[in-house]
Amino acid sequence: MKLPKVTAFVIVLVLIGTSITLSETHELTPENTVIVSNETDRDFCQDFSVFLQRASLEWVYTKQSKIPDNVKDKNVIIVGGPDAIYTGEVVKDILTQNEIDLIRRDRTYCTFVKDSPWAENRVIYVCAGSDRVYTERAAEEGIKSIIRNTEDLKWMDNPLTEWSYEEAQKYISHYQFIPDSKELSTDNLTIELTYEYNPYISSENAKEDVEHLFYLLSHGYCGYGYYKTKGNFEQAKKNILQELETSSTWSLHDLSELIYTHLQFIRDAHLRIGYNNYYSHKDFWHSRNVEIWKTEGEYYFFSDNKTLKILQVNNNDPEGFIYPSLNPKGDPMYILGVLSLSPPGPLTLTVENENETRLCEIRLYRSSSESMLGPGLTIFETKETSGIPIIRVSSFSDGARTELESFLRTAERYKDEPYLILDIRGNGGGNSNWPEKWVEQFTGHNPEWYFTATTLKSRTALMGRINQCRYYLNKSPQDMEIKTHLQECEEELRIFEESHRNPYWSELYNPDIQLIPNDTTLIVLTDGNVASSGEAFIGMLRLVENVVFLGENSAGGCMFGYITLHQLPHSHLSIRLTTRLYYPLDLQFIEGKGFSPHLWVPASDALNYVVAAIEKGVL
Repeated sequence: MKLPKVTAFVIVLVLIGTSITLSETHELTPENTVIVSNETDRDFCQDFSVFLQRASLEWVYTKQSKIPDNVKDKNVIIVGGPDAIYTGEVVKDILTQNEIDLIRRDRTYCTFVKDSPWAENRVIYVCAGSDRVYTERAAEEGIKSIIRNTEDLKWMDNPLTEWSYEEAQKYISHYQFIPDSKELSTDNLTIELTYEYNPYISSENAKEDVEHLFYLLSHGYCGYGYYKTKGNFEQAKKNILQELETSSTWSLHDLSELIYTHLQFIRDAHLRIGYNNYYSHKDFWHSRNVEIWKTEGEYYFFSDNKTLKILQVNNNDPEGFIYPSLNPKGDPMYILGVLSLSPPGPLTLTVENENETRLCEIRLYRSSSESMLGPGLTIFETKETSGIPIIRVSSFSDGARTELESFLRTAERYKDEPYLILDIRGNGGGNSNWPEKWVEQFTGHNPEWYFTATTLKSRTALMGRINQCRYYLNKSPQDMEIKTHLQECEEELRIFEESHRNPYWSELYNPDIQLIPNDTTLIVLTDGNVASSGEAFIGMLRLVENVVFLGENSAGGCMFGYITLHQLPHSHLSIRLTTRLYYPLDLQFIEGKGFSPHLWVPASDALNYVVAAIEKGVL
């Protein structure tokens, strides 16, 4: 493949005193080693390197031209070259002129290792390059070389905030609502597969349907406990019943819309009541043609040939509005942006130039993903651009079995490539077994499920599963998989009834995750249409080393699952509920927001951006 041009990368061991060997007397551990840099290099490395984000080493930034006294007794990794602010003076004292000249050569990065001048049996690593990008690469390669020479597994942090089982259970228990009223009979919970359709319903019958709906929500919906904290179900029911008094007859569409109007505090990608889905997405709205850089903790950009420092955005700290990104040429930069359910207004920036402060407005735009979802596109394809292999898979539906079997074969084919681009933009999900098998074949490790999980067990919930199976079996009478699942659900209901149990929640599944080794730089392209098992794929890949996510936030349609089917008794409006509550392992609520990428770029152009970045050696 076409690799970026790099003039040189060297690791030079220069140890003062011929009797000292690095492996015997200079034992490096995460506890006795520290990274020192200026603030600019630290921020750049941690914003644009997934590997350095995860390094567990203490990272100290200095605002003086010397090493802080409190770290001189440790092994020190200096990130920054001879021309870096503050640390540059230290580097020039440590390195020879020839070594300094080598660093300054175009497209070069080096790591020098020398005896510490401050403590016995300690070493100094100097990781530096010809510019900020190459300095970051030197830091990556230098620290990787240290890790390869040790057996200590504590050099890298787990990419997730791990909660203990007890902590996770305590947190999630707040949302495990258990109804205390009597459940309806199985006969009253059984749906009619055939019925005479009537597009209208009387007000009195509509009221009974609404009462039945709110019973189903409290006894058979796993999101009821969470959304009780976001809205008032009882007040919503009261308001709906009052509005039904305003007309003696209602169309089914109007009834569905009335219910939706008063339940908009629910956001669940799998929930459907009548004709309405209950999903909304926080889209990524971003600036165009405004390239921001960061120096010593401050953000700057050019406008009208002037350098402007950003003091505030919408009268707030700019940090919450600025995202690490790439420009079309593949260069690292930052962009302005917000996540919003609706089109936001322009951002008002308070900027400073030569002690003059003024306001300026920046319009925000949303990327178009139509190119990933348009007609004529196949579900799966592979190609190469500039020698970089690219896999695109836009569905995990079992209906595309032939294409997905071809997708699985790419895992073995490309697992030893230096780079691989995996384009899952537009992948709305399907069967999560497909991405799970791909990760296993690509890495040789079976990935753990990324989510905690707990299931609502009630007669109502179990009958919803049975209804779902009977509905699909009515459409496909010979489907043995559905028949088997129906038998399993009926047996589970039988045991539940014979035990005379009240509704309860299953024991929390909380996987003990381990990072999966991987040497290929795997770059995954995402957008707001990646949902369900597409997001399960993201979760699995987040457990794999050397994976970079690039594009926009995913759909956020993965926290409420295990779909059930119910029906309102008079209108026969179908009700699709969920009974299994999933939380990511960091216990963040991501429904409607999704997973965030490491680098935020317009999803429609993500492939071009990432190829340019690889060719430049940025990724």
